[in-house]
Amino acid sequence: MKSMAGLSLLELFISLGILSILLSISLPDLSEFTGSISGDVTLRKLASAVQLSKSTAIATDTTVTLCRSISGLTCGGRWQDGVIIFTDRNQDQLINESDRLVRHITLPNGNGHIKFRAFQNKQTLQLTSLGTTVYQNGNFTYCPFSGNHLFARQLIISRTARMRFAQDKDGDGVREDSRGRPLNCD
Repeated sequence: MKSMAGLSLLELFISLGILSILLSISLPDLSEFTGSISGDVTLRKLASAVQLSKSTAIATDTTVTLCRSISGLTCGGRWQDGVIIFTDRNQDQLINESDRLVRHITLPNGNGHIKFRAFQNKQTLQLTSLGTTVYQNGNFTYCPFSGNHLFARQLIISRTARMRFAQDKDGDGVREDSRGRPLNCD
């Protein structure tokens, strides 16, 4: 007689029970991990949009505007809806006359919201033909819908259009803004 290797139905149920217990223990860590990744991906896409705006402004020798856009054709909506980049020869923050749409970029939507704060309280970012902003140092802040400050992220932009990501310098798990204050999602 040959011996058959395998699991009995009882052994299979016990194995599945142990696996489901282990999986349920690890799920909270998985949700924290995806919350952290979502903010990083969103701000990296915004950083690449700012970089594309800067290089387009230099290459075309004109002002380029980056603004939030839900339609992909005009400025409007929320930052998390997406952004458009366009040449803006008369700097009116509208696509008209000889302006051209460079790119529409969608952002990962669903896990948080984005705020843009800049000098002069403008809700567009304009870059000159020299690759600098139009006196608009500022930042994009990503906050998860949960409001958990541990997952808040920030992209800081200087007047010269240099970018950096907020870091956790004091080791408390919360990143600090350009002034050294903890990022706040309230």
